[in-house]
Amino acid sequence: MYFKLKTVISLLLLTITLVSCKDQNSIQTYFVDHQELPEYLSLDVSAKLIDLSKVNLTKEQEEAYNSIHKLDVLAYRINDENLPAYQTELDKAKKVFKNEKYEELMEFKDNGISFKINTIGNDDTVDEFLILANSKTMGFSVVRVLGDNMKPEQLVKLVTEIQNADVDGTQLNQLFEYFK
Repeated sequence: MYFKLKTVISLLLLTITLVSCKDQNSIQTYFVDHQELPEYLSLDVSAKLIDLSKVNLTKEQEEAYNSIHKLDVLAYRINDENLPAYQTELDKAKKVFKNEKYEELMEFKDNGISFKINTIGNDDTVDEFLILANSKTMGFSVVRVLGDNMKPEQLVKLVTEIQNADVDGTQLNQLFEYFK
């Protein structure tokens, strides 16, 4: 009898421990909870789908490109009917970005769009970039860039080169069309 009681109590404690460890403010939980909702656009894009064949990349830029595996995107478009819901959903996204396991890299504004960029990794390399972009006229997007040993300084150079090149971005047209 004592053995059964001890086993039941141990299993109960283990269950409570596992349930309490779930991080409600993680980016993974946020994506899982929102990707199927009808008011969200959800995209999973392999980095290899972006055609860079017309771009002359340096060895460093090529390393940066190869360190990226995929992008997960959630987008919420604002309109006159969903203004209160938009603010509630944006607040939920901002709460995720305040999670202490994400290190804030930078915050800035450009052309009326606010950006917040957080990372998961160590000082030299990053395994995940989290980007929150929001505009009072268009809505907001949460982008999760997944990779291995991504180096922020290399990625900045890569993004700069891509912006100045003729890149086939048809894979991301769905996102751009969503905000029109």
